[in-house]
Formats: sequence, structure tokens, C-alpha cells
Amino acid sequence: MKKLLILAFMVPLIALMFSMVVRAAAVTDVYVHYYRYQNDYSDWNLWAWKSKPVSQDGASFTFSEDDTATSFNYGGVVSKITLEGDLAGTTELGFIVRKGDWLQKDIDNDRFITIPVDHTSSELHVYLVEGDAAVGYGMDDPDGPDKSPKIKQAYFNALNRIYFVSTEMLSVDNVNIYKDDILQTTDVKSVDGLTGYVVLNEDVDFSKAYEVEVTFSDNSTRRFEVTYDGIYDSVEFEDAFGYEGDDLGAHVVDNKTTFRLWAPVSSAVSLNLYTTGTTARYGGSDTPYQTIPMLKDVKGTYFVEVNESLHGVYYTFSVTNGSTTSEVIDPYAVSSGVNGQRGLVVDFNEINPEGFTYNDRPDNMSSYTDAIIYELHVRDLTMHSSWNGSEENRGKYLGLIERGTTYNGVTTGFDHIVELGVTHVQLLPFFDYGVVDETRVGEDGYNAFNWGYMPLNFNVLEGTYSNDPYDGLSRVVEMKQVIQAFHEEDIRINMDVVYNHTGLSADSNLNLIIPGYYHRKTESGAFSNGSGTGNETASERYMVRKFFVDSVLFWANEYNMSGFRFDLMTLHDIETMQQIADELHAIDPTIMVYGEPWMGGTSTLPASEQAGKANLYQIDGVGAFNDDLRDGVKGSVFARAEGAFIQGKFTDSFINRVRYGIAGGIAHPDVTGSLLSNQRIWHTEPTKTINYVTAHDNNTLYDKLYQTLEETGNTALIPAMMKQANAIVLLSQGVTFLHAGDEFMRSKPSATGDGFDHNSYQSPDSVNQMRWDYKSRDLEMEIFEYYKDLIAFRKNHPALRMTTSEDIIDNLEFVYKDVSGIMAYQLTSGDTGDSFEEMLIIHNANRKSTKIKLPTGGGWNLVGNQNQLTDETISTHLGGSRITIAANSSYVLVRDLTVDDYNPAPVIISITIGSIFIPGGGVFLVLYFLKKKKSIVA
Repeated sequence: MKKLLILAFMVPLIALMFSMVVRAAAVTDVYVHYYRYQNDYSDWNLWAWKSKPVSQDGASFTFSEDDTATSFNYGGVVSKITLEGDLAGTTELGFIVRKGDWLQKDIDNDRFITIPVDHTSSELHVYLVEGDAAVGYGMDDPDGPDKSPKIKQAYFNALNRIYFVSTEMLSVDNVNIYKDDILQTTDVKSVDGLTGYVVLNEDVDFSKAYEVEVTFSDNSTRRFEVTYDGIYDSVEFEDAFGYEGDDLGAHVVDNKTTFRLWAPVSSAVSLNLYTTGTTARYGGSDTPYQTIPMLKDVKGTYFVEVNESLHGVYYTFSVTNGSTTSEVIDPYAVSSGVNGQRGLVVDFNEINPEGFTYNDRPDNMSSYTDAIIYELHVRDLTMHSSWNGSEENRGKYLGLIERGTTYNGVTTGFDHIVELGVTHVQLLPFFDYGVVDETRVGEDGYNAFNWGYMPLNFNVLEGTYSNDPYDGLSRVVEMKQVIQAFHEEDIRINMDVVYNHTGLSADSNLNLIIPGYYHRKTESGAFSNGSGTGNETASERYMVRKFFVDSVLFWANEYNMSGFRFDLMTLHDIETMQQIADELHAIDPTIMVYGEPWMGGTSTLPASEQAGKANLYQIDGVGAFNDDLRDGVKGSVFARAEGAFIQGKFTDSFINRVRYGIAGGIAHPDVTGSLLSNQRIWHTEPTKTINYVTAHDNNTLYDKLYQTLEETGNTALIPAMMKQANAIVLLSQGVTFLHAGDEFMRSKPSATGDGFDHNSYQSPDSVNQMRWDYKSRDLEMEIFEYYKDLIAFRKNHPALRMTTSEDIIDNLEFVYKDVSGIMAYQLTSGDTGDSFEEMLIIHNANRKSTKIKLPTGGGWNLVGNQNQLTDETISTHLGGSRITIAANSSYVLVRDLTVDDYNPAPVIISITIGSIFIPGGGVFLVLYFLKKKKSIVA
């Protein structure tokens, strides 16, 4: 009997233990079942990545015919993802269903699959349906996708015309239109296959909500929201909703706080107020302490006023479009909590640092051509141990301005920049980007580095660089202190801005507020991808343009920014860039506006409207990077081992490109437009020409030179070429631009130890950090001192900084054009007031020294060679005499034409033995007689 009792007890226990084992099974395989209504699965695939616990790069997974068991089979295709290798330990799997290699997406949003910790099987089956954002964890999951027929798209594509796309063939009799629940009379209905349109008997009323009602083959009748996507560009839409006010966002005025959001197609908007900027995901709270409905106001805006100052309060908006309500951060937010999830109300007058003055910039320029721009990443400057600053400020905003740091007696960090002598520091993007988790900065093993070209909040400072990313006020104070410190040293700050795309596409706050408005779309309805990052913004639309203009004005007015470098500027339209320049120059005509005259893909913006090379001449006050000079000096950035002029390649194309840069990008008689990248002169003025040889993109100058010289064993020439490359830049007309670290042979070695990193946008600090211990070495210090000389010389001589094409044509003449490997030009000072009336600048790119006969008409003082460049005379040479120019070096000779032609009479002296001291300067011909040899030596 006891045995029977024990057995009776053990049977359920064993069953329980077995069930516990089953429930605790770890998921090893994820089956993604995918259904398309027309069975058109060709080229569709799955892009998936580990999202949590640590986000990693993705990979492609193919779909195949679904041959799983009936209990799992969805009637379409399936992709099996095994959680091994990089995917091992995944707790959340991110994915995108795409066609081909990003030709199209089914659902633009990133979607995620939660991997359960304990599961009934090692297999997890999830379900997707074309055009449905839901992810199902079972075929009958009530929160999963819906396979029933539906309208995929319905939107106005004319003021009285609604276009729609269905998942099945329809009859015109089964399609109706409702306006605010009232059936509408229609003039025309047409259906062609899966698409159709309805013509209303009156134009759209933007104050009403429209729906298309369809009866499908399964006898279900359903309604679908009609959007305005196809008429966003219409004059009528702009007239109805183009808001001109300056109070979008949150503003504290007279102890009251106003909030205004532009959301013209939303049915409701609420304001949520929080005591913390940290969401529950990062240890905070998702419960607002107050939610206030906002009132629909003028021009599609929602407005509310709170009768107190909410300075320091975090907030979001809940926006309802159709059946979807999204909680979003305000696009006009001026600061945020950690990771940019909630905006922060800021009264700047309450927190401005002591001594901060508005509209205050160093008096170090009157023209763009006075600028010497130094491109820098916030983190790079201070991450290496040899920076020798405080740990608290390493990689932070305040690290940028920490003084007194040295390594082995040489300056590092801020003091290094001051010593170098540049006029402007251009910081890589430091408005809020969403690819670094601000809560994990400083965590062992976490890579917190990113260039920052995936914008999240355009008017918010990036929290990664703040000493306290959880406090949205700290970063504001810190950046203003940075501006103050640089201004005290007569250095301006330029801002690298990325308005051409958003870091998120369908999930971006802009798209959730008014779907489809802020981005360009293709004919198929997909995001146009001229940026190469997944989308591009529609700057030509009134409220997008206003947003960009308002944003740059905010940075210029609130933070005293001195310039804006536009990423992929060609994706912006001409009118927007012109308005940006005009409005900034109304504040201060010396605020710089310039950008990249190219894009990262194919855009739907017509070529005639693009603010790129072809149309730059139409935009006043806007400059562009000169890739003709860049590639002409040291070779294409797209060909690793290809050299150019300084490596000894003297083709007509390279020579012409270098001349184009030297002449400041103008139509100089010695420059052939057809040999340039745009097949014509495209900058037209020196103030529009940003001359450079390297930037953050592609290889550093050292790495590029190494790769072009490695095969021939000529790497010993790198130091000379390092000097010459930027001597060409700094002695040219136009605007000059330097990549941080070129002045001491900065390198970016690959993190894998194999070669160099040419695209270090998310590489670790070991790749990107500036090595101050390298600067302290003799050779690097020699190059640094030479760059200092070049910068000081350019600043001292306005003849190198002429402001008009007419002045350059009148005063710059290329000479020695028939001497191979020599790039030389004679420069007269004209009306610049330069202390030198004439300069002769000679760049010898030959691998051997070259003798040059100097122009006649007077003597020449050599002030610069491969070792130094100052206003002091190194040696003096007769006009018409020969001078030897060292290999791979740049020489500068000067003279003052106000002095009579220099032709000294010989002084004859007689001595027996000893020394002669001759005071003063000049050239002396000494004849001496050697009795034994009976000859004269001169």
C-alpha cells in the first residue's frame, strides 16, 4: 500500500517536472511566416539583427515555401533564423521585410520579435502579413496581423481625386467615400485591377475627415482613412496649413508656458507633463503627472497655455491620426531627457553661464575666405590617455575646453587647437542622434562612439557628451561654456548639421505627427533614399523648410554658432538653402553656410532644384566642398592606392583640378572647366569654395599617402607630402579646411589590425582617438610647427584671401606651366593692403629637386620652404637668377615692388686671411683670390 501511495505521488510530480522542463526550453530557432495577398514573393527577404540585450549589425535571411506543419503553416513563405553565432543570447530580434537589396520595404518601421526566456518549445513561430505592422505569435493571435482583404493605401492625389490600392480586385459599385461620416456624391469612379480612384464633385475640405468604404469578396464592409499625401505639395495645402508664427514648441514668457504643435491632419493632441525625462525602459517612469488636451488652433496647429513657468519640466505630445495615437517628443524641443525621448521646457535666461552674451562672435573675419576651419569630433580630442586631462571630462563637451593639458611637454586638446591658430572649429554633429545609448556610456565593453549622422532631435544637444545625460539642463550649460571658451581664444564654432534625413523613417516623431509630409516618397509610396540611410526629407515643402530655417536660427541665436556645414546638401532644394543663408546673414553676415555638393543615393527631387554642383552658382552666400582639389592633390577617395599630383602624377586632369582649387574655384583663364568633375566651373567665387584634401570621411591624409606609396616602397616621402598637401590648401584662394590631426600625421588603424579604417563612423575609440603621444615625437612636431607657420602666414596676408573672382583673375597668374611637376603662380596684392606687393608660390611635386629661373624685375626674398614659412627672410635672390626647389616641397618668395629694381653694385675688398662681418641684409658677391690656384671663385 505504501508503494502504491508513493507511486501515486510520484506520477504527477514527474509530470510536473516534465512540464517545467518543456516550459523552460530555450528558443533556438525563430520561424517567420509571411503572407502576401498576390503570392508575389520573388526577391522578398528578411533583414534581421540582434536588438537586445546589445544591438548588433544585421544580416539577410531568405524566404522559402512554407512547408511547416499545418498547425504552423500560414499559407505563404517562411524564413528560419537560428539564434547562434552573433545572434546567440538574443532577447529581442529586430527585422525589416524588404525587396532585393533595399529596393522596397514592406512596412517602413523597424519591427521587433520578443524572444521569451522560457517557452514551450525550442521553436518560436511568428506571423506577418503584407502591409500590416502587427507581429503575431500565433496564427490566431488577437494582436497579430489580419489576413482579410483591405485597402493598402488611400489618399488624395488631386484636390478632388482620391486614389486607392486594394489587396483584391474590386467593383466600382463596392466603393464609397465618406466625409465626416456623410456619404459623398462622386462624379467618377474607376477601378483597374488592384488600383482605382474616385473623383468628388467638390474640392477637399481640409477641416473634414475622409474615409473610403469598401465591400470585399468575403462580404465584409470596412472603412479606411484617406490621407493627404498626394497633395502635400499643393498651393491649397500650404495656404490652409502654412503656419508663419515663431512660437512652435514650448516657450516660457511672463511666468506662463505656451505649447504649440503643427499637426494639421491629427484629430486630437494632448500635452503630457513629466517629473523626469527618463522613461521606464531606462529606470524612470512612464506616468505623466498631468495630461492636458490641446485645442485646435490656426493653420493646423494645436495650442495650450499653462499659467506658470514650467522651466525644467519634461513633456511629450500624444497625437491621434486615424485609429492610432502616438506619444512623441516635440520636434521643436530645445533639450531632452536621456536618449531624447522627452522634451524639456527651458528658460535659457535662468541657466545661461556667467558672462554669456547673445550675438557675440570673435572679430576674426570679414569674409568667408578669412576662415581656416578645423574639423573635429567631440570625443576624438580627449579619449586617448595621452590627452592627460580629467577623467570626468574625457570624451565630453567640457573636455573640449579643458586647459593646461600636455604630454611630454607638448600641448594637447584645447590648448593644441589654440596653439595651432585656426579661426574656426567645425564640430561633427552634436545635436541629438539616436544610435548611442546614453545610459551605457562608460560601460565596459560598450562602444559609445558614433559620428552622429543619424539625427533624432534637431534642436537638442546630444547627451552622450554631457557629464549628466539624464539632466537636460546640464548639456545646455556645458555647450554654452564651450562656446565662451573658444570665443575667448578668438576661435569660432561651426556646426555640422544633418537636415537631409531623419535617423528613423516611419517611426520618426515627424512622420508620426503628420505621416508622409516631412519625407519624399517614390511613386510606389516608399521612402525616397537619396541619403543612403533609408529616407530623405522634403525641404521644398513649406513647413519642412520652415522647420529647417527655424532650427538654424535657433542655434545661431541661442548658442552664437558661427557657421553651418550641411551634410549631403544636394538633397536640399535651392530655395531652402537660399532662405537659410539670407536669414542667417541678417543676424550676422559672417555666419558661414556651406555643405557637401553631392548626395548618398538617388533622389526624387528634380535635378534643377538640387542645391549641388550644377546649381551652386544660383545660391548667394552658400559654399561647397571642392572635391576637385581634394582628388587632384592626393588621389580619389574611392581608389585606395591611387595617387595624384603630390605623388608624381602630372596628368592634365590632376593639374587642372589643382589649379582650380588654387584659383579659388573660379573661371580663371588657366583652368579648363571641361576637365572638372562637373564638366564646368561650378563654384564661381572664392567665398563659395571650400578647399581641402581630407575630412572625417574616407582615409586620413597619412593613411591615404601610405596606401599610395606602400607598393613602391616610398613611404619615407610621407612627411614631405603631408606638408605639401595642406601647403597647397593654405596657400590657395578660397576657404581653407583641415581635418583634425593631419597636423601631426593622424592615422586611423583598422580595429582588426589589418590596414586602415576609411569609414570609422561607428568604429571604437582605438581607431578614432587623437594620439597626443604621437604628436610629441620629433617628426610629428616638425609637421605641426610647419602647419602653424602655414596658418599664421595665411592669416597675416590678405592677398591669399581675395574675395572676388575679378580680383583673383587680375592678380593671380600661373607660371612655369611647361615645367613638369611644378605648380607655381605669381600673386600681386592688388587692393588687399598686403605687406608684400608680390608673392611667388612654387609647389614642386617631383621626386627630385628642380631649378627654377626667377622672374626678373627685382630681387626675391625666400620666406618659406620645406622647413618653415614666416615673414622673415631665409635668403635673397636676384631677379632672373636660378633657385633650387627641393623635392616634394613648397616655396614662397616675396618682394616689395615699391623698392627700385634690385641690382646692387659689387663691393670689392681685399684680405689676406680671416673672417668678414657684413652687417645688414641683401645679396653680396664676394670675390676672393687664391694665390696658389690663381683662380677666382664666386
